[in-house]
Amino acid sequence: MRRNLSFALLGGMSATLLYWALSCTVSLHGFAIKALGPAISFVERCVDPSNSSGLFGYLEELAMNVALYSFWIFAILTAIDLFRQLITKLSHSR
Repeated sequence: MRRNLSFALLGGMSATLLYWALSCTVSLHGFAIKALGPAISFVERCVDPSNSSGLFGYLEELAMNVALYSFWIFAILTAIDLFRQLITKLSHSR
C-alpha cells in the first residue's frame, strides 16, 4: 500500500511537470493540451480565482494537479493489486 502511494505521488508530480514542460514547447504544445489538458482545466475551475495570480496561484494549481493525478494513479495501482489477490485466492481455492 505504501509503495503504491509513493508511486502515485511520484507519478502525479511527473505528470504535472511533464504537462508544464511540454506546454512550453512549440512542437508538443498541442499534444500536452490534448493528453493532459482536461485535468488542468478541472483544476483551473476549482482554484480560487482571487488567488489565481502570482506564485501562490501556481503553487495551488501544482498541488491540486499532483493530488488529482496521484489519486487516479493510486486507484489504478490498488485495483491491479486487488485483481492479483483475487486471482491468487481463486487459484489456491481449487
